Amino acid sequence: MTDHKQDEDHAQWIMKMVHDRGMHLDGCVTFWNDCTVLAALVCEQLGFRSSPVLALRLSKKKSQTQLSLLYKKKNSIFSAIIASYAVPSCHVASHLDIDNASCNVNFPGVLKLESGCGAVATKMVKNKEQCHQYYENICSILKVESDCPGIGLRYGNAMVLMEHVSGSEHDVDIIIYDGKLMGAFVSDNGPTRVPDFTETAACMPTYLSPDKEAQLVMAAFQGCLICGLADGVFNVEFKMMPTGPKLIEINARMGGAYLRDWILEIYGEDIMLANLMVACSVPPLMPGHRARPHTYLVGVLCVLPMHLQAWKTTASLEILQALCERGVIRLTALFDGTVPDTFEDPYCSIACVGDTRVQACMQLISTCRVLGIHTMDFPVPYFTSEFK
Repeated sequence: MTDHKQDEDHAQWIMKMVHDRGMHLDGCVTFWNDCTVLAALVCEQLGFRSSPVLALRLSKKKSQTQLSLLYKKKNSIFSAIIASYAVPSCHVASHLDIDNASCNVNFPGVLKLESGCGAVATKMVKNKEQCHQYYENICSILKVESDCPGIGLRYGNAMVLMEHVSGSEHDVDIIIYDGKLMGAFVSDNGPTRVPDFTETAACMPTYLSPDKEAQLVMAAFQGCLICGLADGVFNVEFKMMPTGPKLIEINARMGGAYLRDWILEIYGEDIMLANLMVACSVPPLMPGHRARPHTYLVGVLCVLPMHLQAWKTTASLEILQALCERGVIRLTALFDGTVPDTFEDPYCSIACVGDTRVQACMQLISTCRVLGIHTMDFPVPYFTSEFK
């Protein structure tokens, strides 16, 4: 079922299999970005709780998500606030689209895969000429799923051009049941590695003030509802500017990588369990950003080929696993390193725990120096400086 152009047929086949085998199920859920539409189709046909299929299709297109904030519910009293979250964006499937987009999107801009996940193939472009050049390069490298598995190429290699937005970067992992906010968890990201926007560092709980944190949670909640995402656990990415939050993208599935483990350790809440509960029509009650954290976590993401030497010597998988077992670090393996040499992508997350955010930061910096992860090209103190 890897050809998602045939999701409707696959959903029919799944439904037939369920009926033929006399299976009695309570719900259907996916944690994989490529399968969100397929899961929604199965839920629709079997009568399970899920956000509508159209909402999941819309969420696969970053440009359409941004447009939804601008044009839906224009008569609502909150429409101006919701519209303020949007970032000027245009769908790009040809060089002509770039010419047209340059009339509506200011440079510098960010060019990325329309249906992609992660930052693979994301690039800052300073002008229209550079945008044309990078688009041509991507189209020649990334054509089908096998060119770079797991980044969303099953939905094509069309791209989106967005205005570059400055400000601090944050994730909101949000639980919604029947259109009601059940819980939310905010984490912070360090400055990305431009021009490729590779994620570098993260911390949780957020360093934002309570009012800014609440503003992000409400923006994530409103953004999801506007796009039709009324049931599920979703991951929403923002930039926080002095004027308020700006939406980067909505991932219509549970946050991946280290997020579930961190939330479980810090708050004692399991967003995977919450996702399963929503799918089975059981309302999950979670305190979210109102909860008192048990501890603080600060981590960095190691990337190939940047950390290849450390990976082969001082920070091998065996060494990292041993340190994790001793409680020195928290280790999350992300992928097996099969990304083309053209791109950077994190292969693991290394985090340290502390009673305070500063303590966790200092422990992480010291550990990264010893392991050879901190280098001139990957300055861990800089990437974690905002967290202090």
